[in-house]
Amino acid sequence: MTVSEYDTIVVGGGPIGSYIAKNIAKEKHSVALFEKDTLYKKPLSCAGLVSSRVFDFTGDSSKEAIQNKIKGANIHSPSDIVLKIGGDRIHALVIDRRFFDEKLMVSAKKEGVDIHLGYRVTSTTRNKKQVEIKTSKNINVKSSLIIGADGPFSKIRNEFINYDPKEYLLGIGAEVTNVDLDPDFVEIFVGNNIAPGFFAWIIPTNKKGTTARVGLCTIQNMAISPKAYFKKLFLNEPSKNFLKDAEIKENIGGVIPLGFLKKTYDDNIMVVGDAAAQVKPTSGGGIFPGLACAKHCVSTALECIKRNDFSQKNLKEYHKKWTKEIGNELNRGMKFRGIYKTLSDDTIDKYIKKFNNQKIIEAINEYGDIDFPSKLVKPLFKKAPSLIRLFPSILKD
Repeated sequence: MTVSEYDTIVVGGGPIGSYIAKNIAKEKHSVALFEKDTLYKKPLSCAGLVSSRVFDFTGDSSKEAIQNKIKGANIHSPSDIVLKIGGDRIHALVIDRRFFDEKLMVSAKKEGVDIHLGYRVTSTTRNKKQVEIKTSKNINVKSSLIIGADGPFSKIRNEFINYDPKEYLLGIGAEVTNVDLDPDFVEIFVGNNIAPGFFAWIIPTNKKGTTARVGLCTIQNMAISPKAYFKKLFLNEPSKNFLKDAEIKENIGGVIPLGFLKKTYDDNIMVVGDAAAQVKPTSGGGIFPGLACAKHCVSTALECIKRNDFSQKNLKEYHKKWTKEIGNELNRGMKFRGIYKTLSDDTIDKYIKKFNNQKIIEAINEYGDIDFPSKLVKPLFKKAPSLIRLFPSILKD
């Protein structure tokens, strides 16, 4: 069997993999990308809420995927105390993930990337300073550099990197129609009877507020399944008030890895995005941090190709660069998450009441940032010093 050789092979055709493949190929290097799903059959697994920074990476053409613009959120406590934040400016954008992914893949193909959809990697072998990959459709390829952007249960990570994410969230949701929402605001629901260890959401996906993306995440090993919690969203107060007439058009499901890897490289290998658990622990969002890390993956890859040296010593630069940029942010997020998971519903009610203060809301509106939530910590403590007792460990960084 003939084995094709490339300068770089990318495994995983989501936005992170497509971005990396495109930007390496742009420098006239041969790149192959393998994605186990086809674009139109790829299951939805994302809430699709991003900041405008994402488009600084992906370019203007991907902006066609924007469905709606969000100015704020209504956060519902377990007893339905509502904290309303935002409203003065656009804080987030709702995107059509399938269309977004398609635009990035088309962009990669235009730069000369050989794209193989519906090809699952079945085995990998490293020898003579190269890695050979076998796929489900009997196409064998090899390269001195393999980049794993292949999701939370990454085969590349499992084969070559001896680290795993600290935890996984289980996500479930749906695309719905026949709702009546304020299109400028996301509805968020917190509490251990709603989404233990995380939260639930209703995101308006059009400018009329008549369609939405509904979902939640829970921690693993719960006695009640995520599906049962999701069903309760349509039956119980306060979320049922928004969903009483909703019609489900498509189900969504997925797994979110949290707690980034201590090592994201090996000889001939880098892992990035969900494969490296480069995900915001406070929201589960992975597109922005994944792209921020992908930028450093690309620059390191290009340097290694130039040197023709793909040893750990050189590839370690990738890990150093991305952790310097967003490592502290992700670590702080995990600390906050550790605290959040311990809170009772009564305590959550108590703190949402405390946050319902004009000065605190003004601080949230001014400093709140979905990509860098830790920017809010010091202004928030300045407005409400008593919160320091709840979050002392976050201040140690």
